[in-house]
Amino acid sequence: MSETWKIKNDNEAEWIIEQTNDDLLEIERFKYSLEEKIETLRIKLNKLNDEEDSIKERRDSYLLEYFETIPEELKKKTKTQEKYRLPSGEIVKKYPSPEIKRDNEKLLSWIKENKMNDYVEVKETPMWGELKKITQTINGQVVTEDGEIIEGIELIERPPVLEFKEV
Repeated sequence: MSETWKIKNDNEAEWIIEQTNDDLLEIERFKYSLEEKIETLRIKLNKLNDEEDSIKERRDSYLLEYFETIPEELKKKTKTQEKYRLPSGEIVKKYPSPEIKRDNEKLLSWIKENKMNDYVEVKETPMWGELKKITQTINGQVVTEDGEIIEGIELIERPPVLEFKEV
């Protein structure tokens, strides 16, 4: 059975740091090269997306102009849209519902003034920051000051983390 190598003294610790630093420098250089390549490709992709958008906008502006000249009886109309069929597809003009912007403070005030409390949502959440101040951990359980176990809390142990900080 072969024995795995272990650091036995400061010189060996320094040696492993120097070895890994060389590897880390190469990885950092390669990551930088990859990020540069990704940025170059992202620029090319953005140009293509812009070109695609421009082509679609130009097409749609021509189609909208044409659509406005088509007699109403040839279009299929609903509450939210108009359609006109062509062999290659449909020209669809949509009428979206208006965007609703709410000022929740004013809306809440109005609801309360009009006694429509069924339309007010009350959200209960534990005040963990305050509760935590009166708790302690004993034998892997979170308990109150008088020792009562608090339900709904699970402690998940995490392993210690070793860091190396260069000087």
